[in-house]
Amino acid sequence: MNAGIEQLADIVPPVALGPEANPALLIIDMQYNDASPDHGLNLAWHRVAPGSMDYYNERLRTTTVPAIQRLLHSFRTRGLPVIYLVIGSPHRDLRDCPPRFRAWARNLERQTGVQDLWWSGNPDFRILEELAPEDGETVIRKTTNGAFNSSRIDEALQWMGIDTLITTGVVTSACVETTARDAADRGYHCVLVDEATADYDEAMHQATLRAFKLNLGRVVDTVETIDNALDTKGTV
Repeated sequence: MNAGIEQLADIVPPVALGPEANPALLIIDMQYNDASPDHGLNLAWHRVAPGSMDYYNERLRTTTVPAIQRLLHSFRTRGLPVIYLVIGSPHRDLRDCPPRFRAWARNLERQTGVQDLWWSGNPDFRILEELAPEDGETVIRKTTNGAFNSSRIDEALQWMGIDTLITTGVVTSACVETTARDAADRGYHCVLVDEATADYDEAMHQATLRAFKLNLGRVVDTVETIDNALDTKGTV
């Protein structure tokens, strides 16, 4: 981001994490079908273009999953809500998914032999074991990139009294961005945590964060920034 645009981004109001805020940790699509090197979409794309997912897998392993684990610990120890989003259809024919998404999935399955990419009956639908929900935590299923387009997340957040979303997961330029943009448009205070998100390509990841920072919400680099704001009841 050039210096002038960086100054404009600083005009975006800070997000408060003090006593009057009601934040939740939002974890998007951290499932075997979307965030594991040996399963689902990752495996299928590797078969089309070997090595194309190496950057993504390394970031998940070394940066994103550990960062989300730290945030989970932070929110759980403070008694703050954790909300998971998972992508997939209960219908094997994906009838409740958008037609283009359905056609794309079927084409990829035919080309690679990796079947039932987005069917919730596939064992790969489950959330990564190291990030698995605890009893009582909220899990919301969606069938589109943006959760507000295909789930009742808006109602759930309102019923829970949530007004602030600390957003993590995959992938930055698709499900994470679309959900966070829609949340911001609905009046939620939104924060993207850089190290707790991942994309297939570094340029895509950084472009998404720059655009979000300028137009919609806040972007923080590390989990520690969130922890410090929660400890001091400050802002990010």
